[in-house]
Amino acid sequence: MIYDNNDRNQYYSIFTPEEELKAFFMHKTSEEQEKAYEQNFGNEKYKFPRNKVAKVKLYQNKFLISRLTSKDISESDKIKLLNFFNDPENFSWGETTWSLDESEYILRFFDEKEVEVGKIWICLEDCGMTKSIPFSPNMKYGGLSKSGKVKIKEILNDY
Repeated sequence: MIYDNNDRNQYYSIFTPEEELKAFFMHKTSEEQEKAYEQNFGNEKYKFPRNKVAKVKLYQNKFLISRLTSKDISESDKIKLLNFFNDPENFSWGETTWSLDESEYILRFFDEKEVEVGKIWICLEDCGMTKSIPFSPNMKYGGLSKSGKVKIKEILNDY
């Protein structure tokens, strides 16, 4: 059960470097914040997940059985996912108020040593939202655009 909670939820704090706080989160208006994001679209420093990815696993967000539902993502779909999450066209600026337990899927990204280097919760059906660790300005506030919803469903369709 501990593994299930660790896979599905976020029970840990995330350290945001001071440089990122100043660059992205300490603006007086949402317009200033969006401009800061836009100026960093495609910036290698902030590409998700900021580490080399060797493997991606998809989990259904289901209590107690999430680990049993895990599926390895193929190499070609891994590349599609990384490109997807680093393309701002797949995301909108809309509000993203939702809870992680509303997500249907969780993608976990691992390096060559099997260490998790990134995680994304995806709520497709009810809200069209994502949350990522680490943060990337390429994903705006996490809301999927109309074309983004279609693309992510196509990538995950076989899983």
